[in-house]
Amino acid sequence: MLSGSGLLRLLVLTTLLLSACEKDIAWPLENLTEDYIVVDGTITSETKIQEIRLLKPALNPNDGPVTVNDAGILVSTDDKVYSFNEDISRPGYYLSDEAFAGKPGKTYSLFINRNNTIISAKSIMMPAADFDFLRYVRQGGTKLFRIVWVANPYNAKRPAMYEILLDWSAVPGYENMDPLETRARLLYYTLPTLDVSQIFAPAMEAVLFPPGTVITEKRYSLSAGHAEYIRALLAETNWQGGLFNSAPASLPTNLSGNGIGYFGACAITTKTEIARNIFPQAENAE
Repeated sequence: MLSGSGLLRLLVLTTLLLSACEKDIAWPLENLTEDYIVVDGTITSETKIQEIRLLKPALNPNDGPVTVNDAGILVSTDDKVYSFNEDISRPGYYLSDEAFAGKPGKTYSLFINRNNTIISAKSIMMPAADFDFLRYVRQGGTKLFRIVWVANPYNAKRPAMYEILLDWSAVPGYENMDPLETRARLLYYTLPTLDVSQIFAPAMEAVLFPPGTVITEKRYSLSAGHAEYIRALLAETNWQGGLFNSAPASLPTNLSGNGIGYFGACAITTKTEIARNIFPQAENAE
């Protein structure tokens, strides 16, 4: 058994050995901001001004978005060409010159021209589909609700994204609150694969909302390539920090050249309800 002085000498020796093993390494990082353009754009079946956003990749997690300006964008089908022009009030956002609705079964081609460099992509719009509306329950002994189910996470043949919009700004007692505190947007996914990292992903914070909240649920159809891109993106973000993290890897893309991200085409099915005190599950349901 070591004496007090012997133990002290051992601790000092261990510290010296550990410090001697330290070495600063400067990893050469590729300057992505000079080479790549992030494309964030989806043509939908809603009749509206369609939107595509262009950004530069951020080198650091806390860096703000760097917009890509002065690009020329065209989206075409077999019978129509649409021009997109940058929104002067929102740099980096490009809006279609006319409102239009994408049609299921059609293939949409994207062409981006910037500084004589071309980025292109193609995406087919899968058919829309009906769905069961989400389920919500009362949160404990409060008068607030929380969502407990939106969609099955796995479907081999019909992948989809679900966008949930919650708005309780008109509920009595909430009318004068900050709009950011009375609205929420949530995303859920049904994918053609079921990953271990997805099953054991970290728990997400529940959004609580009062009776009278307007709930809008939108289902976006996804092509196989679009679903694979989303799966890889979730594996790098939402599913990290659980029991089974995936190894970092480059995200798949349908963009050519120096384009990263994904250009999609989604048919949308929409349902809207108002949260009431009568709902399909018991208060202690999970």
